[in-house]
Amino acid sequence: MYRILLVDDEPNILNALRRCLASIDVGELDGEALKVEAFTSPEQALERSEEQDFDLVISDYRMPNMDGVQFLSAMIELQPAAPRMICSGYADRDVIIAAVNEVQLARFIGKPWVDEDLASAVVTLLQPGGARARAQRQAGAQKSARIQAVPARVTHVEHDDEGAIVLRSDDPV
Repeated sequence: MYRILLVDDEPNILNALRRCLASIDVGELDGEALKVEAFTSPEQALERSEEQDFDLVISDYRMPNMDGVQFLSAMIELQPAAPRMICSGYADRDVIIAAVNEVQLARFIGKPWVDEDLASAVVTLLQPGGARARAQRQAGAQKSARIQAVPARVTHVEHDDEGAIVLRSDDPV
């Protein structure tokens, strides 16, 4: 199941986005269903993102209290592997460039959108080889680099009752 997070301060836009996403044939997503969670408050969306991982984040740009770039910047801290998309009627070129540079935006879709274009972008980002897969490979490579950085004197790895790794060394510390 693919989980998508939608954030827009206008409930009718969220409903339209949900309808569009509901039209995506699961066959285009290797049989995986979409689970969509929508929020009119970026702050509430961030709270939810502390509890649940998402495969794709779609945000409006212009919202009260926090714009889309600020929201997506916070999402990077919480879920760096999730591709990010802005769907906005505010299409200032400088804003789009800043969003791409600051939050590694995967897509910008203008409002009003064409349902087929939005659905196609979502399918592309979720498919193997899409932004989601690239982000996961990048996260895996970073994890692998951290694992390789474990000191060579570690000779045995154990797990405690809670699943945490316990490192033991034959050398006295």
